[in-house]
Amino acid sequence: MQFSVIYSVDVPEGVSVREYAPPQVGRLWTKTEGDDQFEYGYLDGWENGKHRKWVALLTRKQFDAFVYKVGLYAESTETMGSLGAPGFGFGRSPAISFDADHEDAIVNAYVTPLPRTTKEGGDERDWQRVRRAVLSAYAA
Repeated sequence: MQFSVIYSVDVPEGVSVREYAPPQVGRLWTKTEGDDQFEYGYLDGWENGKHRKWVALLTRKQFDAFVYKVGLYAESTETMGSLGAPGFGFGRSPAISFDADHEDAIVNAYVTPLPRTTKEGGDERDWQRVRRAVLSAYAA
């Protein structure tokens, strides 16, 4: 199984965004957004914060290392999906939201699992089956 991931990090002034960077930035991960996309300046102490967004298409082993490093867990809340997820071009794909509990960072990943299958396409029932398996493996 592969995982298509869109991962974002926001930190307040004085906190290094590198602390929350995914493993192997530049090799596995591509940066798609920087500080010009920072949206939390209205929070007290976050006026001059930092923002990063990276995307990657990961193997199960790489995904597990990423989730462990940044402390992410799967949320059961339904999402509207991802736009432009790696491996899907500029289109919408179903996604599972992953979050973490950090006092000094706001981190989130939208993850679309890509199971290996010989079946063409898929339907809502197939997606729900994959979603349940991911939530079972990665929920808090």
